[in-house]
Amino acid sequence: MYELFVLGELMTGEKHGYMLQEILKNAAGPGRHISSGTLYPLLSRLGESGLIHLRHEEESEGGRLRKVYALTETGRERFQRLMEQPLDYNADTERLVHFKMVYFQYVAKEVRLDCLEQYLHYLQTTRRYVLNFESQLLAQKPSPEKQRIQLLRVFDHRKHVGAADIEWVTKEIARIQEEE
Repeated sequence: MYELFVLGELMTGEKHGYMLQEILKNAAGPGRHISSGTLYPLLSRLGESGLIHLRHEEESEGGRLRKVYALTETGRERFQRLMEQPLDYNADTERLVHFKMVYFQYVAKEVRLDCLEQYLHYLQTTRRYVLNFESQLLAQKPSPEKQRIQLLRVFDHRKHVGAADIEWVTKEIARIQEEE
């Protein structure tokens, strides 16, 4: 996921590592930070793989050298493959889809639609799971009663959020399908 993020950000132009880290910190949201110990080894691996190019630029204040990263043609191809890659259904699916959506401008309409249709399937599958589990709780009435009631409240929340997500993704698919 972070590889996609770095390559996607470099699609917009050259960036130095600190800038990439700040953008990712904001994109990932509160509670999910990428450390320098994760980002800089990733940048090194991407450079060694020929996906990005590193150059040194003198910083105006202090005269230090700053590392600036740029995408290579191989990196652009890898970015396209990552954007085309089918979604895995796991805890990071939603975050990955959000990262991909940020970079939709760099891929073909078919890639965007495939991603959103896969995400729609994921959302529908998750919603069916919630509805099924909810019906089991209603039928079996496990103890303790207070916990069962609260679990039903949680599922009610998940149903509403899931329905809203499904509605939004469905509209977004229709919007992209209408594009020329």
